[in-house]
Amino acid sequence: MRITVTVDDPTGDFQGKLLALLAEHAPQVEVDATWTIERAARYYRELPTRARDIVRLAAVQDGLVEASELRTNGDASLRGHSGALKRVLERGVRQGWWPDGMTPPIEPQGPGFGKVKGYLMPLHLVDIFSTAIDNIEK
Repeated sequence: MRITVTVDDPTGDFQGKLLALLAEHAPQVEVDATWTIERAARYYRELPTRARDIVRLAAVQDGLVEASELRTNGDASLRGHSGALKRVLERGVRQGWWPDGMTPPIEPQGPGFGKVKGYLMPLHLVDIFSTAIDNIEK
């Protein structure tokens, strides 16, 4: 048996009880942690402008955004981009927009220590995010 439940704007009390029930039966519950056009649109709308640029460019460039494309007006720093991408993903879990365990739709690429050479969106998400962004920016 497969049961799909969608609750738009649940109250805090209801959401807490539902999540507790699901946790109680966790071994039998399969959580849908896939990116859909609706989830991608929500993620994109919640991002600050600079982070939106990264996601939009990745969606139109087969997933890859080079750091040099993001450095504009002499600004050599990409500080803060990754944090915004992560915070929206975490906020989505807290707000119930998507379940815990969603994979980040885009990740920084680089040697580490805060240095970013670019951002990469998995190829299977490019069309999903491209469609979501097109729907928003019509």
